[in-house]
Amino acid sequence: MYKYLIITTIILSGCDNVKSAPQGAKTPQEKVEIQNFITKVKSEMIFVHGGKFWMGDFCSKSRNKTADCTSDEDNKPLHEVELTSYSISKFKITHENYALYLKLAGLPKQHFDKEWRNETLADMTHFKNSPAIVTWTEADNYCAWLKSETGLPLSLPTEAQWEYAARNRGQYLLLGTDDGTWRINKKTELGENIPSEEDRRKVEEEDRVLSILVHFPVDKYPANGLGLYDMAANGFEWAKDWYDPNYYKNSPSKDPQGPDGPVVKDKKTGQFWKALRGKNFSIPGVPEGLTFSRSYKIKDADYPAGTTARCVINSAEPIKS
Repeated sequence: MYKYLIITTIILSGCDNVKSAPQGAKTPQEKVEIQNFITKVKSEMIFVHGGKFWMGDFCSKSRNKTADCTSDEDNKPLHEVELTSYSISKFKITHENYALYLKLAGLPKQHFDKEWRNETLADMTHFKNSPAIVTWTEADNYCAWLKSETGLPLSLPTEAQWEYAARNRGQYLLLGTDDGTWRINKKTELGENIPSEEDRRKVEEEDRVLSILVHFPVDKYPANGLGLYDMAANGFEWAKDWYDPNYYKNSPSKDPQGPDGPVVKDKKTGQFWKALRGKNFSIPGVPEGLTFSRSYKIKDADYPAGTTARCVINSAEPIKS
């Protein structure tokens, strides 16, 4: 199992950066397409009532101080946060929606300079409604384009917003599944609420798609308690925040937005790290803390290593579709 993590790191390391093209005049057909797209995006937003919760490794608190879930210091100290209400997409951005956005925004299709990268992207978008594989800038541009087209305050979610939603408004849930657990059918070994190793093996055997890649449909498994899908696996998710391993030590208690600017520079590329949430895929027996564990990646890698995204609407009132 663990060799998959090594392979992923080696063979997959964001799409070519593409700056927004001038909008220009839109045809009547394009206006209709954009309006239909906006209606669909708004209809898939889940309103999340704000409130207070304990952010970070909550295990010692929820287990009467017996032990933390992990030794990772970047999800400590546990600290209380209060969030204003917001809305978040029930789905990760699908590759179909991302391709439509590129078309409507007048941007070129995703394409890479090396053929193996294009082939790997094709494998990750093999299934209908599987996640778009994007860099931080591409994900941010997608939400920003929707903001400009709708006039609504869209953005990527902050780390706090993502964690609060994954934990069904801050409950002590280790997995962002329908019931906070990992269920596998004992007879088939297939995942009932999260992809299992057997699910990935079948994909590789039947569809000739490398099993470690992110490719399951975003609605394949049950939603969590808030109605949000894929909050436990099927791709890391970009957060709005710059990554700072020590941020929790001085995080504001009200609507934290992450550091004001970049903090940690990647020595190899010279780029700075952005925060990631969730997981590429989960390993049975090691599921603890996926709702609060933090990771990172440079914002604009040469190729996206299973990094996905979803948008939020920063409005304290529900959005009318």
